[in-house]
Amino acid sequence: MARPTPPRRPPAPATPPEPKVTGAPQRRLAGRAAEQPLPRTPRTAQGAAPVPGRGSATRPAARDRAPERPRGAERTRVADLAGARRARRWRPGRRTAVVLAVLVVLAVLAGWVLLASPWLRVATVRTQGVERTDAAVVQRVVDGERGVPLARVSARSLASRLEELPLVESVDVTRSWPSTLVVTVRERQAVAAVPSTSGGVDLVDGAGNVLVHEDRAPAGVPTLDVDVAAAGDRALQAAIAVNASLSSELRARVTSISATGPEAVVLHLAEGPTVVWGDDSRPERKAEVLLRMLSEEAVASAASVDVTAPDAPAVTP
Repeated sequence: MARPTPPRRPPAPATPPEPKVTGAPQRRLAGRAAEQPLPRTPRTAQGAAPVPGRGSATRPAARDRAPERPRGAERTRVADLAGARRARRWRPGRRTAVVLAVLVVLAVLAGWVLLASPWLRVATVRTQGVERTDAAVVQRVVDGERGVPLARVSARSLASRLEELPLVESVDVTRSWPSTLVVTVRERQAVAAVPSTSGGVDLVDGAGNVLVHEDRAPAGVPTLDVDVAAAGDRALQAAIAVNASLSSELRARVTSISATGPEAVVLHLAEGPTVVWGDDSRPERKAEVLLRMLSEEAVASAASVDVTAPDAPAVTP
């Protein structure tokens, strides 16, 4: 009896060949395939999953593979190690602590030597520049600093006390170690002498401040002959301003300055004519013209010279 012939299975449809792609498109397709994740396949009974395209080859199961480190763990470990190194590097050791302790002791010792020791105290005070100021008054002020630690002397406070004296313009205080204080006084300069109603003259500076009362004007200091009651304070101020603006060469030839008003200042020379100066404007130009004219013999023997308008001076024989 013939065996029945099993029915034939229809042949599997042939897979059409994939078109061959070359060049840049091929590289793009390859990159996309690499970026796609592998399909997950069920595990076998032995704990291995088959790898498609490799027959019976299997890939180790997840429990047989080494555990993957979480992302960023390696970076965290490196940062921790760097921080530990810095901590060890900056941690002060025993030698550093000893050095710091020695420095603190030296600083405390230096402060005691400067501020509290008996070795650096003021023992000598030298004063300079005192001419017309009462030296005894200056000495009483500076003697208050004797015995004080030189570093604790307040130069500003001492200078301000001395500047309260009428003839003192400014004071410089310097320390000369280990125990000397040097006080340099700059006195106000008297530029004119104003006759006083009580007799004598008052010496005034360039700002019109009365410095001191004297019996007569010192040599080289002209007298301001101004009747303040009749001419007013502005006339006195104009005479003071004119006197302050005179050059040393011209002031040496002036014996007195009179004024009947702020615009009527007159210079009286030791030898030569009377000079009508006018107001206190353009003093340099007026002095230049006057000195040039006085060098001429005809002008030197004249009665008066008017330099109120220095560009057009006038001579009265």
